[in-house]
Amino acid sequence: MQQLYIHLHQQNASWAICAEADCLPEQVESGKLAQLRLPEGEVNVVVFVPTIDVVLASASVPVKSGQRLAQAVPYALEEQLIDDIESLHVAIGSQDSDGKVATAVVSQQAMQDWLQRLEEIGVEPDVILPDVLALDRLNGDWSALKLDGDIVCVRSGKQTGFACDANNLAVVASSHASECEADPDNMQFTDCGGMDTDNIAEQFKKIFSIPVNIQPCNGDALATLISGYKSRDGINLLQGAFARKSRWLRGQKRWLPALVLLMTWLVLQFGMNIYNLQQLAAIEAGYKEKIVKVFKQAFPEVKRISDPQKQMAIKLKSLRGAPSLVGTGYLELMEKVSQVFLKVPNLEIKTLSFKNGVIDIDLQVSNLDKLESFKESILKVSGIDIDVKSTSQRKGKLLSRIQIRSRR
Repeated sequence: MQQLYIHLHQQNASWAICAEADCLPEQVESGKLAQLRLPEGEVNVVVFVPTIDVVLASASVPVKSGQRLAQAVPYALEEQLIDDIESLHVAIGSQDSDGKVATAVVSQQAMQDWLQRLEEIGVEPDVILPDVLALDRLNGDWSALKLDGDIVCVRSGKQTGFACDANNLAVVASSHASECEADPDNMQFTDCGGMDTDNIAEQFKKIFSIPVNIQPCNGDALATLISGYKSRDGINLLQGAFARKSRWLRGQKRWLPALVLLMTWLVLQFGMNIYNLQQLAAIEAGYKEKIVKVFKQAFPEVKRISDPQKQMAIKLKSLRGAPSLVGTGYLELMEKVSQVFLKVPNLEIKTLSFKNGVIDIDLQVSNLDKLESFKESILKVSGIDIDVKSTSQRKGKLLSRIQIRSRR
């Protein structure tokens, strides 16, 4: 992931981009922050802020970790601070075995100002770090960096240090050393402020009587900060009320249109599914109505209809007949005699019913000879008997009721 480093000054800023973590930038740019052009793709942003606006202090508290530690530390520092604790932001660093906690204290207003400057150019930082805590430490020695504006930053430990103007360096450094467990053995000093390097070095020599190793500036103080920056050693000021959002939440504005489209698609899909189910239910209800209607037409004698499909199957089975109970079924009988009906001219079937293996037919023929011819033809069919139950004449036509059954 690309790394964007920004060093905020009182008015302007410096910035540099690295292709990945733990690499030195090819170029450091300086000027108004609005001139910064953000790289494309995912970027991890580390912002160095002036230590002159931050107090690195420590406090001993009995609480070891968690929310109670965050609540207890500010009030343990209250005697060391001039400003009202309610107006300050306290970021918590590491805690040693004796309960001593390293902290970085800054005004809430300063934090808001820094974040606003970054927000104006569309930057959401992952780390905001006092610049002194990015200075390199070799073998536990102290490190110092001279910045523009006659400010000197001094790092004395993993999460300790200070910043002051060059004229007060001797006083502030002596006071700070008295709070440290031991004096430094060496001093590594880098001058990026364009002033008398030898003068600063002499001050350190007089304070501690130690050798001072003078390092050349790489054109801008930011290059020195990047080369010494180790994320595990600093105190990230983005804590508590200023804690950074997760990377997903920070990108929610970018993902919001896609999320809205996805939610709209899901709602439409859900709505279409509901609509289709309603349509299918309506079609099913229509088919059921048609089934009931057909059943009533076929079997008008049935008054109670609970399951028309099942009832229809039972009725059709009874029409086919069961050989063990009623002999030949309706369809089998009709198959045998249907050809006879077709061969008799002017024969008209008035009614036809089937029950217990017997077909009852009311038919009309032109004369008695036709009826006898029909009867003889039925009897010639193998396995079929016919009985003429009644015969009458009406309006020149012969009406007859006959029964057809399988021969026993």
